[in-house]
Amino acid sequence: MSRNPHHANLLIGTPERAELYLRRLCDDLGIELANNPDFFAFRTETFGINEARVLKLLSARKAVTPRKIFFIASTRLTLEAQNALLKTFEDPFPDTFFFLVTREESLVVPTLRSRMQTIHIHGGDASVGVEAEKFLSLPIRDRLLFAKSFADEEKNLSVFLDDLLCLLKKQSGARKSLEKVYNIRRSIGNSVTMPRLVIEHLSLML
Repeated sequence: MSRNPHHANLLIGTPERAELYLRRLCDDLGIELANNPDFFAFRTETFGINEARVLKLLSARKAVTPRKIFFIASTRLTLEAQNALLKTFEDPFPDTFFFLVTREESLVVPTLRSRMQTIHIHGGDASVGVEAEKFLSLPIRDRLLFAKSFADEEKNLSVFLDDLLCLLKKQSGARKSLEKVYNIRRSIGNSVTMPRLVIEHLSLML
């Protein structure tokens, strides 16, 4: 690992793998994250405009330790928040480092990605993609039953869609399906959506 990380880093992978990567990097740099007053982790379901403003204020605050580190691992990152991060990432305070986690690179707008170093985190939970694989293997009628069960069990729609995108990328001739799922995934980052309705829509669309 480099001893001089980029000031803004886009980690592609699961939040768990990304946090493990960050902790190993900090160990390599001699940075202790436990009880560190300059380590700020955002693990909320949604990272919106309010969270982006809080991050900006915290990044401007005088550091106690030599380096200030921000870890953003929210499931949903709104477009407004991404736009708000542009200036913060472009012109950061000295010795301030940002690590933004996403399971799907294309969900981060190009203007924000251009200000970051992209790092693909290899490995992960063997269960990743199980629900998405099951969904794609089902006939339409069973997909509708799947949608009801998914909603009743309150499973994470954003993670399901990310896994679905990863699986569709591996299939030849799935470009149109990819575009449709991308559009849905982006839209739920900016609104409250009913999982059952989304999956029922996908059942008929894919």
